Amino acid sequence: MMEIEKTEQLLKKFDYKFKRKNNEIVIHLPYSQRVIVDFSDPEKIRIKDKLVGWNFLTGLIEMSIKSAFLYNFIGSILFTFLAIYVDVENFGITLIYFYLAFLFWVLLWTMYYLIKAENLKHTIINWNQV
Repeated sequence: MMEIEKTEQLLKKFDYKFKRKNNEIVIHLPYSQRVIVDFSDPEKIRIKDKLVGWNFLTGLIEMSIKSAFLYNFIGSILFTFLAIYVDVENFGITLIYFYLAFLFWVLLWTMYYLIKAENLKHTIINWNQV
């Protein structure tokens, strides 16, 4: 159980909010993002991410960042088909701007969540290898 204590020290040192549940540490990141570090297998550390509560990619639906990206990709495809079948003369330009804003929003927040989760994962892995 040495790794779990090391990880707790790291998190306290850098002032992260976290909760320890048996062999797991749940790290609370901003904007409803969680990183779960599972130490139950002594051979390897399992690190998962999750978006919970109200977040900018999935709303109130809890899921991983990978699933959220897939969820929004499918949503953008459905929105594309909707845009094709809507009367272009009435909503054409407005719908294009809305669609581009939606794509920008999804890409921006997906990159934000991915960067935050991956940076924390690499920090935890590197800290536990020392």
